[in-house]
Amino acid sequence: HLSSQDCREGARLIEKGGTVLLARDGKLIQKSYGIMKRVVTVIQARTGSSRFPAKILKPLLSQTVLYRMVERVLGSARKGEVVVATTDLGEDRIIEKMCEQNGWSCYRGDSMDLLSRHYLAAKKLNADVVVKIPSDCPLIDPLIIDQVIEYFLDNSFDYASNLHPASYPDGNDVEVMSMDALEYSWVTANRDFERE
Repeated sequence: HLSSQDCREGARLIEKGGTVLLARDGKLIQKSYGIMKRVVTVIQARTGSSRFPAKILKPLLSQTVLYRMVERVLGSARKGEVVVATTDLGEDRIIEKMCEQNGWSCYRGDSMDLLSRHYLAAKKLNADVVVKIPSDCPLIDPLIIDQVIEYFLDNSFDYASNLHPASYPDGNDVEVMSMDALEYSWVTANRDFERE
């Protein structure tokens, strides 16, 4: 049920197909079957790339690829809170600066440990459900993001994606996992390829 604290903070309830959503400050927090689930979408971004260096900073319709990417993700109704996760390398300070200029959340972490960046960014934002999206998909469809998140939330999964097997055109990659599953992977993964 909606608490008096929620009412004071301007929250509103939306009911859809038996699922109740709590919305506050334009962000949706899923409440399904009486259990509150905080969704956090992590966009992984870095300037280092051997094939196409700094591709996320290239221009696309008078903005950067990263800007267009975040813009598309923000169009998702189920995204929850969005955070850009980048490395702690000096070259990626520009990503943090872009986040600051646009009012986006940013997390910086170990450049050699993508798994840790995802986990710690999600933990910082108290996620129950983590959505993982790469930053080089500026044409990603917000409705596909919603479909994958809804499929995850409507079932009792630890993980859901449209990647395994590939089921949508390239550039619409969405992975959704429980925070518990992500934490388990973070604790138990000990080989380099498991963490990148």
